[in-house]
Amino acid sequence: MNDRTPDSVEHLGTAAGPSAPVPLGLPKPESASAPALPKPSPTLTRLNDMVVSALGTVQREWLRGLQHQRVAGDGDHGLADRAAERSDHVELRRQLNVEAVLQRAVRILPATIDEGAIDPDWGARFFAGVADTADVEMARLWARLLVSEVRRPGAVTPVVVARLPGLSVGGLRLFKRFAAFAINNFVVRLDQEFFERKDVTADQILLLEEYGLVRTNRDLNRVFLSQRSDKFSTNLLYADKALRITHPDANKQLTLACYRLTEFGTVLGRALLEEGEIRSDTDYIVELVRTVQRQGFQTAQADILERADEQLVSRHSSFCDIAVLRR
Repeated sequence: MNDRTPDSVEHLGTAAGPSAPVPLGLPKPESASAPALPKPSPTLTRLNDMVVSALGTVQREWLRGLQHQRVAGDGDHGLADRAAERSDHVELRRQLNVEAVLQRAVRILPATIDEGAIDPDWGARFFAGVADTADVEMARLWARLLVSEVRRPGAVTPVVVARLPGLSVGGLRLFKRFAAFAINNFVVRLDQEFFERKDVTADQILLLEEYGLVRTNRDLNRVFLSQRSDKFSTNLLYADKALRITHPDANKQLTLACYRLTEFGTVLGRALLEEGEIRSDTDYIVELVRTVQRQGFQTAQADILERADEQLVSRHSSFCDIAVLRR
């Protein structure tokens, strides 16, 4: 491992290796007699930026030639040379992305692993997606998913690996806001006004459905049966809180209208939680308590201190009763 910060993403200035960013402005004439070159338009400058980042400087010089914006002999590479230099640049950039994710993954590896055999096809697909991910925020998520698969083979399904490259950074940030309300694989469907206050509009929830992260069917409900025989009792594990829902009648059922997270959304939400990107929202807990109180249930809350897995809490604080004023 080198000393480069794993979360940083360097730009490759040439095909030979990492260097300082290459200025995108046109070169100045070497002498007063040299013809003055026109200033590139903002659109061409932006196109140059995109080309240098993705393909390398050699392709930019060729592009300048199309626009007659380079002096003769500057960047005159043949087709084969351009292809070779572009290939070198692309593969160096992809290698840098892979190593950044691996460096971060090594830092967060768990002490123990579950039984299971690794799937070589999974690894090939995974690192193909990693290689084309330069964004730091997305790279952290890829590293967390890799660690999840190392800990328990099969934890990150091929569906997640296939869909994640199509998720934009903006889409990830939107999902992060919505996943802040996830209880395992569902979000309680509160009044839309609540989500609007949390910067998640109805249209944005539909957008998350288009990304394949959420199911928004109006008739989706989650029904909970008692985990005890002498009275109704069930636990909702929400972020770093455990909510215990109780009722004297053991035959009572708790029904919550909900949005359901898809497999893709569930795995991403779990990874964001483990990465520390999600914390419990007090306002959401208050609305949850109101919702279950309307059905006649009582609620207690405890802090989750340690999880054995996403479904099991191994250590928590003492439970304390909570109640809120009904509206």
